[in-house]
Amino acid sequence: MRLLVILSPTNKWGTKTEYTKLRKFLIKDGYLRIAPEVFMRVVTNRKGCEKHFRRIQEYAPKTGVVRMIRLTEKQYSNITYVSGEPDLQEKPVGNNCLIML
Repeated sequence: MRLLVILSPTNKWGTKTEYTKLRKFLIKDGYLRIAPEVFMRVVTNRKGCEKHFRRIQEYAPKTGVVRMIRLTEKQYSNITYVSGEPDLQEKPVGNNCLIML
């Protein structure tokens, strides 16, 4: 299962530092940055997803929008690349819950 976090910061005063703290937390917590404002993490099950939802809610800024999407490996494998190649860490691992590093 994959957890995607999408950030939409605003230009209000003081938000830059809040979003910087959130980005640093996401990277420190094991999220992979797949786009400028999109982060992804592999989790084992729904219970793990809920744990990460709560942790991100603690760091979420008061302004702007933070979206979280839960995807299964089968849903994530349907992504098509128009240009470029997927990173080694982005490749789907299959339905068997094993992560190949």
